[in-house]
Amino acid sequence: MDVIAMSGVVKSYGDVRALDGLDLRVERGLVVALLGANGAGKTTTFELLLDLVRPTAGRVEVLGGPPGAARGRVGAMLQSAGLPEQVTVRELVRLVGRAHPRALQVHEVLARTGLGTRARRTVTALSGGERQRLLLALALVGQPELLLLDEPTAAMDVLSRRAFWEQARAAAAGGATVLFATHDLAEVAAFADRAVVLAGGRVVADGAPASLALGGDLEAAFVHLAAPAVAGGGHR
Repeated sequence: MDVIAMSGVVKSYGDVRALDGLDLRVERGLVVALLGANGAGKTTTFELLLDLVRPTAGRVEVLGGPPGAARGRVGAMLQSAGLPEQVTVRELVRLVGRAHPRALQVHEVLARTGLGTRARRTVTALSGGERQRLLLALALVGQPELLLLDEPTAAMDVLSRRAFWEQARAAAAGGATVLFATHDLAEVAAFADRAVVLAGGRVVADGAPASLALGGDLEAAFVHLAAPAVAGGGHR
């Protein structure tokens, strides 16, 4: 069964088409990178998978059904996610865990994400990288079958990034599927099983990261694939 199945998906905002016939299928247990210039349609793809918006046309399925039916089985880290400032890290992870029938123990998920020593701190006292790790803890606490990560390591240092991807890989080894949006091509080469490039609201390349590289240069490949859509104007 495909964990993600999107077929002929169109999403319009007035006269702007954020997605223009997107076809995407993702199998269970893979770590898949979603690449694209700003405005290529990455954010809209995540919003559709999380049932935050509905498609104008086409079909979207998550874990074999409509996205709204899979909410308890999906974990997400979004750039736009807000956090309550005055609760502690432990309190917030416990609260989110209560919404899931097979949640991890709070101390376990905090240890996994390197937040064990920050458990009693309020959210407002966390650094940018620690907030990212807290968002990961909130995404992992329910032991989701699908993890959706929107530029998850943007505020992390090198060691935190490595620890983050160890956790993402561990989740995939346990049967979860990971879809992450990024501009960091080194992360794609190091951690993704598959890379999907969006341009103009549709898939323009899809395969193992090494197979997309021109002469071994993934960055050159990305620029080559995305350039036509960027020149013609982007989407959301």
